[in-house]
Amino acid sequence: MTTKLTHHHLCAEQVNDDHGTAILLTQQDGIEEPHSILVHPFQLRAVCERFGIIASDTRAAKTIATLQRRMVGLRDRIDNLADWMANHSDHAHADLSYETTQLRALQDLAGEWCADFEEGLPEGFGEGPQQQTTPPECTSAPAAQASLL
Repeated sequence: MTTKLTHHHLCAEQVNDDHGTAILLTQQDGIEEPHSILVHPFQLRAVCERFGIIASDTRAAKTIATLQRRMVGLRDRIDNLADWMANHSDHAHADLSYETTQLRALQDLAGEWCADFEEGLPEGFGEGPQQQTTPPECTSAPAAQASLL
């Protein structure tokens, strides 16, 4: 295995110093003296991860993907419940304004939490009912049940 890489005017070489293995980066621009810096491999990896050049470890990526999937599933259930409460609950016989307000707040939070990673999910994943902008129409439970049949 070679321990030296040259790419355009940059040379990277694996070296051993007093503290163990290190990477010596040397940049040569024109006729000026070369500029060198000695970095630990973990420092170089952290820089590359920070700027998106390489992904962090696969275990972390798998955990993130799992959490994203679960959050989208939770948001979908909240959306479905909000849709049911807006369109099929018995508003005529019960005051559900507090429950509806809390549900809308949960729906807003779930939508915001999922907004950043929507583009990384498979097509159609996480598509639930969209939030209503108009107040729900009050219907009785029998009428709502009849509309489902």
